[in-house]
Amino acid sequence: MIIVHKYGGSSVATTEKILNIARYLGKVKDEGNEVVAVVSAMGKTTDTLIRLANEITENPDKREMDRLMSTGEQQTIALLSIALQSLGYPAISLTGRQAGIRTGGHHTKNRIEEIKGENIKKHLKEGKMVIIAGFQGVNEKGDVATLGRGGSDTSAVALAAALDAKCEIYTDVDGIYSVDPRVYPQARKLSVISYDEMMELAFLGAGVMEPRAVELGNKYGVEIYVGKSLGEKNGTIITSREKVMEEKIITGISVNENILMVNVEDIPTYAKNVYTIFEEAEKKGININMISQNDVSSEHGSFAFTTPKTDKASLEQVSEILKKKFDRISIIINPYVVKVSIVGIGLISNIGIAARIFKVLSDNDISFHQVATSEISLSIIVDEIMGKKVAELLAKEFDL
Repeated sequence: MIIVHKYGGSSVATTEKILNIARYLGKVKDEGNEVVAVVSAMGKTTDTLIRLANEITENPDKREMDRLMSTGEQQTIALLSIALQSLGYPAISLTGRQAGIRTGGHHTKNRIEEIKGENIKKHLKEGKMVIIAGFQGVNEKGDVATLGRGGSDTSAVALAAALDAKCEIYTDVDGIYSVDPRVYPQARKLSVISYDEMMELAFLGAGVMEPRAVELGNKYGVEIYVGKSLGEKNGTIITSREKVMEEKIITGISVNENILMVNVEDIPTYAKNVYTIFEEAEKKGININMISQNDVSSEHGSFAFTTPKTDKASLEQVSEILKKKFDRISIIINPYVVKVSIVGIGLISNIGIAARIFKVLSDNDISFHQVATSEISLSIIVDEIMGKKVAELLAKEFDL
């Protein structure tokens, strides 16, 4: 059996930790498994690389940023391969390109389009453990392209799908909790969660998993194990809805601090104008989240949307372009907000959930800026200083 392991930055932060992982992978290999390991950059290496670029310019070229950031994972794969070889286990390190990971889309936010796994399979047949750089691939131009933060999760699940393998994600937490324990210490660890719920939590800001990774797991039927301790299977399994035996009304709450709200005011809010605004944002690769608009045909209307804080520089560029296209437009960027979202399959069939949420806000005199819903989630944008309190209040309300 082929097993794909993924190790995050904190798990490979030191050479001592890398040696511990090598010893564990050796045991997995000795049990008769074929092993593929996907690794992130050591510790805060990626942050350091980004900071170096920003010391030169506030808006570095994204192609060159992909080239720069991809070096962190390449360092780790070589060190882990060296560690395995020092323990007597044949191993080889592969970059995303060498592993056959083809991508498309915008630089720093690419998506995996195809994995040609022949090179990986060749090395596995030769008895080697294959260590692959996560977070990266190669685009149609032959350039290194990265998958965005959390992209190593996506690499691991995509590889598991391509190789018909098991997938185990090892991170700095011992599983998936109903609420981030740093926000709500009484939160419960989940032994199992559905793809739908995990995808929604991840998309809305829960940092344990990358949403694209869960989406791929769902599409290709790859169960994903998320845990911390090597060899101790006491983490969380992400699987199909049918295999989740007990469904609560609300499964979890996410708190997303990487969000800013954009108010666009004093513009005729006809569809053609709104299209122009979002077209310019798309050209810059800006990820638009929640959108709210009261009047679709006002001569002096307004609407609001949210984006990740990491898109702020690109958003400011778009703002300057739009001010040249629309005489009276006003664009206000508010970075002092947080998105709090509740998620649960029970939202589909249970009446009154929204009423309970807004009663909690009302009873505690908490105002909000935006609201958005999906089939299994409800998200609200509140002031930054109120984010943790709102999450705690809702966690208590729904016994999470």
